[in-house]
Amino acid sequence: MELFFDVFYVAMFAQLSMQLAQHPTWSGLGQRLILLLAAWWTWSVTAVTTEFYDPGLRVIQGVIASTMFGVSLMAVAVPGAYDGRGLLFASAYVGLHLVRGILLIVALRPRRGHAREQRFLLWFVVSGALWIAGGLAGPSWRTGLWASALAVDFAASALRYPTPGRGRVPLDQYAQLSVHFGERYQQIAILALGELTLMATLQFGSSVYTPARTVAFLAAIVTALLFWQIYVLQSNKLVDRSAHKHPRHAVRLAPYVYAVLVTGIIATSAGVDLVLHDPLGSTTASWVVLIVGGPVLFVVGRMGSEYVLLGQLPPSRLAWLALLVGSTPLLVMLAPILVVALVGCVLVGITITDSRRIRREAPAG
Repeated sequence: MELFFDVFYVAMFAQLSMQLAQHPTWSGLGQRLILLLAAWWTWSVTAVTTEFYDPGLRVIQGVIASTMFGVSLMAVAVPGAYDGRGLLFASAYVGLHLVRGILLIVALRPRRGHAREQRFLLWFVVSGALWIAGGLAGPSWRTGLWASALAVDFAASALRYPTPGRGRVPLDQYAQLSVHFGERYQQIAILALGELTLMATLQFGSSVYTPARTVAFLAAIVTALLFWQIYVLQSNKLVDRSAHKHPRHAVRLAPYVYAVLVTGIIATSAGVDLVLHDPLGSTTASWVVLIVGGPVLFVVGRMGSEYVLLGQLPPSRLAWLALLVGSTPLLVMLAPILVVALVGCVLVGITITDSRRIRREAPAG
């Protein structure tokens, strides 16, 4: 059922990718980033829930099913979230969190998790008020209210949901982590990469074939393959460390680290959409944010996992990222297809230096 649940996010990611590509202005990117992070938070909270409790329990299956329904409504509302469907998006987001909290509190009354779910529910009520207020407000207020609500959600989790009379969630409750938890995050990352190839294929298939578009499409597929290569490097070691050596860090930090990684994939998908639409046109600064910023966020997100769990911060990756970011002022003078090519070269460079580094470290391991 968890795999079936994850499949619902393919539609969500596709909607968000298209919206980023259709609103490549600074305000448009900021607004869609809020929607993306809200969608991501529903997944990460559900992943933690199925880790804390047996996903085979009827109540947990009910929680997953209700979240599927809520995510579907959120995905439908994404295109009009800052127009006439703002209240639908907010209501679906708040509703799925409230339903989950109420179901678990009722089902877990005699158990240890009851107090934890009370803390969760309290903070989702606080942020929910801001989400609903934003859905009811006009577009000029909506962005600020939803950004504040999102900040409450992320901050409350980071602070372990401090609650009057209850305190915070004890740290030892985060120590019960299985290998399955790491595999869940691997699974959603794979689906996000699948969305990148899916959107590139659909966009290329519906466009007039030109040599430039063909090159852009091939570059998108190569980018997805390079992302995969960078992601799977030491992935088994990361899953093992998260479950057996650093479970508390993994449970608490994974939602934030993977928020960066998944955002990078979705932004890259939107950038590919723009390039396939006009590969030889002009490259605006906001286009550079998607075409270049997406891969940068992806690599930074992966580096975050490696730093937290393995204590590694490869200088070679930092050097490649510095080269790419440092060149961004010049990229607005290039055609989009050339920007994609440059990003691809940097990703190839990262892949090669990573492979060499792992081979050097292998004898010592």
